[in-house]
Amino acid sequence: MNYFEKIRHLYGIPENENFGLEESEIIALEKRLNIELPVTLRKYYLTLGSHEALNYAYNRLLRHEKVWVSQDGYLMFYEENQGVVSWGIKKEDLLLPDPPVYGNYSNDEANPDWHLEFPLEACLLMLAVYNGVLGGLLFNGNCLDAVGPEVVNYIKDNWQELEDISSSSQRIYTRDYAEMISLSFDKDQNCSGIFIGTNDRDRFNNMLDHLDIDWFYLSTEDMDDEDDDEEEEDE
Repeated sequence: MNYFEKIRHLYGIPENENFGLEESEIIALEKRLNIELPVTLRKYYLTLGSHEALNYAYNRLLRHEKVWVSQDGYLMFYEENQGVVSWGIKKEDLLLPDPPVYGNYSNDEANPDWHLEFPLEACLLMLAVYNGVLGGLLFNGNCLDAVGPEVVNYIKDNWQELEDISSSSQRIYTRDYAEMISLSFDKDQNCSGIFIGTNDRDRFNNMLDHLDIDWFYLSTEDMDDEDDDEEEEDE
């Protein structure tokens, strides 16, 4: 599968379904900024750019009228939900079909803190995973506390690490691009958090059965509460 197919598979988006912007909106964006979008980013906007769960569950793909160019020459197209981190592409790289993406880890435009992330296709998958485990996928959970080495080793042995979208501080694992695990690591490489997500309840239950974690949040608990409320209303 290519990166677009992996994203569609993870979110259950059929190949024949389009969740994109209108061509006219992309043209308006390019005219407004006097740029041409990279082929990959243009394709993403035109096919998946308006899918709510994928692009707006937590972090945000910038809508076409919100895309902007920073004062130091980056095309800014994605931002963290609180605006602390944002992602962009150098203007001189825009003609590359799959240019490198940089993350600015400062919300002060005058003093940016740029870090090289991944090529654009891989970065879009990474951002899709982050949004998925943080609410974009129907079944998701997290624990923002230390995760024991035995759990980390179990994950390493039973899920595939996606090295093309992993870093020393955030490692991502999958089974069949249908379930995702993201592990956070501190500077001493101790696991300091875990995020999981899938659109399949059986897969989710299986993950919970095999991961010995004191979860901070599980989406199924919200679902169960909603079911209880509906039953009370029916009585």
